[in-house]
Amino acid sequence: MKTTIKIEGMHCKSCEVLLTDVLTEMDGVSSAELSTKDGTAIVTHDGKATEKAMRQAIEAEGYRTK
Repeated sequence: MKTTIKIEGMHCKSCEVLLTDVLTEMDGVSSAELSTKDGTAIVTHDGKATEKAMRQAIEAEGYRTK
């Protein structure tokens, strides 16, 4: 399953790398494609990681989700 999350506050490649690492370390997440340009994360997961948990992980790094 894929979940798209809008993210505010990403402004460089380092932001993408940081959040990719955070998301892919979550149990059940197989990949995360982040785009600073689009302000999105497209997360492929098996459902163990909930959207709420993904948003909390992103927000814990200082970003905002919509």
